[in-house]
Amino acid sequence: MTVSAAQADAGSVADAAHYQALGGEDGVAGIVHELLDRTISDPATRRTFDKINRPRLEKLLAQQICALSGGGCHYEGDPMTPVHGGMKITEAEFYGMVEHLREVLDARAVPQSAKNALLAKLAPMKRDIVGK
Repeated sequence: MTVSAAQADAGSVADAAHYQALGGEDGVAGIVHELLDRTISDPATRRTFDKINRPRLEKLLAQQICALSGGGCHYEGDPMTPVHGGMKITEAEFYGMVEHLREVLDARAVPQSAKNALLAKLAPMKRDIVGK
């Protein structure tokens, strides 16, 4: 399927609107900070975060969310498969972090359309993260 320039521009505008709905740069940084606070403090999800470099992870995750949501950022991190290789992340841990993200987005009153758009872009990463 070929996408016209007008369709691509419309998609870019929609993505940029989703980024703004997340609160822009400051909003995304806050979302990531709160997401990691919740995930690291939850006994069901904290195992894989025991020895992380949190400032680096916050920076990269904020870049990734910014890029995925149309904020114009460039993700400087590595691909998901090598990053999560050997961590043996379970589906329960993955979905636990997703639930924390939903809670953070809800607490920040992010519109449903922006939440859905972000989650839809993150969802395919599951295959590169779980059990690797």
